[in-house]
Parts: sequence; structure tokens; C-alpha cells
Amino acid sequence: MRGKRTRGLHLCVAVLGIVFLCFEIYAQNTLQLKRPGKLFSPSKIPLLEAPDRDAWQKPELILDALEIEKGQIIADIGAGSGYLTTKLLKRTGPAGIVYAVDIQQEMLDHIKNRLSTSDAEIVRLVLGNMDDPLLPENTIDTAILLSTYHEIAHPVDFMKKVKSSLKPGGRIAIIEFGKESPIGPPLNVRLPEELVINELKQAGFVLQRKYTFLLPYQYFLMFTSY
Repeated sequence: MRGKRTRGLHLCVAVLGIVFLCFEIYAQNTLQLKRPGKLFSPSKIPLLEAPDRDAWQKPELILDALEIEKGQIIADIGAGSGYLTTKLLKRTGPAGIVYAVDIQQEMLDHIKNRLSTSDAEIVRLVLGNMDDPLLPENTIDTAILLSTYHEIAHPVDFMKKVKSSLKPGGRIAIIEFGKESPIGPPLNVRLPEELVINELKQAGFVLQRKYTFLLPYQYFLMFTSY
């Protein structure tokens, strides 16, 4: 009798374990499918320019890793306040071009207001949309999506449009907050690396490199087209 009760208890525990596992898998899938993430409000621009951001964002290390040099043509997709745009134009110099792309005119207006006359000659402000960054074809050396990819509603189609804007051998960098990060967007819009890699593969890209230990809170993926 005791043996039957023990077996029954073990069976109950096993069933509960399966149930909890199913709930966990369901929750993970729900997190992955919460698309797109909410757009970052222009009213929160001061957060993008917080004094401590450079310490964890490490923008110069990102640009070093991407080998951004003078004369290159770079697209900052989801440029926001221009945090990265202003650093890019210093790297490309007057011989290069930086396309600052955003779907919110308020963000582009903010970037315009912070540019000097000489900087304005390097930066091209582009009001894109959720389906298309509206970049010129066969023009871009490197496209960077810094904390932007999770805001895209139809990422595969969107990234195909980005691909068409790249020169042969052009690259795409995607930088997103990991699920363990103590800062960043809500957990239910953070995307697993594997999901991003799979979607970029569908769009015609191959993963070239992961920068695993460069950033404390974000993963950093670099792709080339094939």
C-alpha cells in the first residue's frame, strides 16, 4: 500500500514538473512574440543622453569593433536622439556620410538642432517608416541598429530592405539588451539572440561575429549578406 502511495506521489510530482515546464516554455514564447516593442518616446530623450551611458554603452569600442573609418557611409537606423550619430560623424569625417534614420520626426528635429553647420553637411536625416528605412540602394558600408531591432514590426521584410541599401560586402550590426540585463526595455520585448540570428538568416544575412564580452548589458551581433 505504501509503495502504491509512493509511486502515486512520484507520478504527481512528475506531472506537476511537466506542467510547470510547459508554462515556462509558453512564457518564453510569449516574450519572443511580443512584437514590436513600444517606440521610445521623444519626451524621454534625456535618458538617451544620460551622463553614465558611455560607461556601459561603450560606443567607441563598438565603432572600433566595426572598424568605422574616414570616408565610409554609415546608416544609424533608429537614431533616436543622435547619441550614436554624433560619434559616427567624427569617425567618418567630412569625406563620409552618416544617414540618421528614425520614424519619429521629433527625433530627427532633435538631431538637426544639435548638429553644427559642418556636421549637418555629413549627416543625412531620413524619416523612414516601420516597413522601410528608405535608404538609397547599394550605398551603405555598415548599418547599425542600436537598441532598435525589437521595435520593428516585420523584421525579416525590413531587413531585406536594409540589405538592398548595402554595398557588396556591406555589414549590419545589431545590438540589443539581453534578458538578464538590469536595465533596458521591458522583459517581454527583449529578443533572444537565436531569434534575431534566425530572422536575419531569413532576410539573406549570415552571422559574421558575436562580440560576447564587449558590452555588459547587451549582445552585439555582426552580419554580412550572402
